Amino acid sequence: MGSAAYAGLYSTQDILARQDVDGVTVGDALDAIRYRGSEPVGALKLGAFVEVHIEQGPLLEAESKTIGVVDRGQGVIWYDGSIVGASAHTGTTPMNHRRDALAALSELVLSVERIALGYGPRAVGTIGECRIAEPSRNVIAGDVRFTMECRSAEIEVLDEFDRRTRKSAADIAGRRQVGIELEAIWRKDPTPFDPGIVDTIEAAAARLGYSRRRITSGAVHDAFNLALVMPAGMIFVPCKDGISHNELEEVSQAHCTAGANVLLHTVLSLAGVASK
Repeated sequence: MGSAAYAGLYSTQDILARQDVDGVTVGDALDAIRYRGSEPVGALKLGAFVEVHIEQGPLLEAESKTIGVVDRGQGVIWYDGSIVGASAHTGTTPMNHRRDALAALSELVLSVERIALGYGPRAVGTIGECRIAEPSRNVIAGDVRFTMECRSAEIEVLDEFDRRTRKSAADIAGRRQVGIELEAIWRKDPTPFDPGIVDTIEAAAARLGYSRRRITSGAVHDAFNLALVMPAGMIFVPCKDGISHNELEEVSQAHCTAGANVLLHTVLSLAGVASK
């Protein structure tokens, strides 16, 4: 949120007014821990931004590479979706008379998976959340809400994914006699990082003797937002089994040290200071 406000994607007041599930605003939470600053957002002008992060994926570990030189980030579209069918008794409603919202969602989940697989490694698609209104063992689901996202580093693929998913949703709705709504609530186009910073990161890793590879960031980071207003780049280090957003997330001290070393030498180079 901080980088989005700095880049002008959202106003400071908009960010401060956002609420969590308990109704606590960001502003209230910052005040509670005395972390709300007095300096206006954006007052500090930066010449460049370099971010170190775990990969959050399996490629570096699988290839025994120590440093990921991130040259771009995937684009993302987030959706909120709903499917409205008809709630009815499971025991008295024949299968061919049902308008099952959950069955329609299940078909849509598999359709999104097929579309993503069709692009090979160039895209991913996920329906990661589903809520059934008033669920019951003996009631056919009549109202389902869900979230969906698709990601690709190629804007053409991102646009095609959106069109194909919407067509699939319309086909499923027609066959199953349900209503499917798919609203794109947020979109971030693919982010290319500054070529000069990318080359500087790669040169720093080479001087330090670390194995490395160019890599695309599948997750969204602060550097994505800041790349809109200044030269930016990223350094990845491996994480165990590629696991992230999970309590099993783990990174070695040696890899953290390598990432910090590359960051240091990259920043020194960008600042025009000779490093040894």
